[in-house]
Amino acid sequence: MTVTKILGENEWRAREEAHSRRMRVWTEPHKRRRQRGEKHPVLDFLFTDYSLPASRLERWQPGPNVVLTGPGARRFLQRSGYRETSGSVILDESAFTDGLARTTRHTLSLLEAIHSRRARFDCFGLHEWAMVYRAAPERIRHSQVPLRLGPSGTDAVVEALNVRCSHIDAFRFFTEEAKPLNRYTPTRKTQRELDQPGCLHVGMDLTKRRLPTIPGHSERPSSDPTLTPGRCHHVAGTAT
Repeated sequence: MTVTKILGENEWRAREEAHSRRMRVWTEPHKRRRQRGEKHPVLDFLFTDYSLPASRLERWQPGPNVVLTGPGARRFLQRSGYRETSGSVILDESAFTDGLARTTRHTLSLLEAIHSRRARFDCFGLHEWAMVYRAAPERIRHSQVPLRLGPSGTDAVVEALNVRCSHIDAFRFFTEEAKPLNRYTPTRKTQRELDQPGCLHVGMDLTKRRLPTIPGHSERPSSDPTLTPGRCHHVAGTAT
């Protein structure tokens, strides 16, 4: 592996603390809500639906081709995906398997397709309304949060406006009654053609897209330091 940067212990510890501090903006409120047994209809999605525990999000990873020096760096060897080199620690390049490479190429192809098309902002978040359209109370996922217009008012909005959801992972949660009202019928096969950069869920899904491209999920170093899980989570959280 080509070494592009050597970090002294003071430097990498400062980066580690800065990362943890940025992530605690998201993780600490999440932990407090869990302690109180309180659910959040939006922010919990970023941890539970993407299978990203708060502790992993707080965990800093140096990225590829980075050598960590100093005695403290040895604790990284307790994580899978690192190896020792000349008394220092670096990402083990063998962790980037052929399967991981295929996943990365697929993800890159999807993101390039999304980036190539013009953003569309005319869906107005109606996917959330379509998820509760004509739904019985027991079928509503976050029933602890009352509908702003009530059931009949919510149904009237969905019926009056043109639902234009193009993202499969939003559309698949539509009620069966709402699906025929949607302009598109997105599927996994059409995702590359339909996903677009103005979509709220596409922005949130950066976290989901990022995690499988990291050797050992989020427990190993990022293979692209410009698109770390922490940065993706920040984008996803801001998008909500």
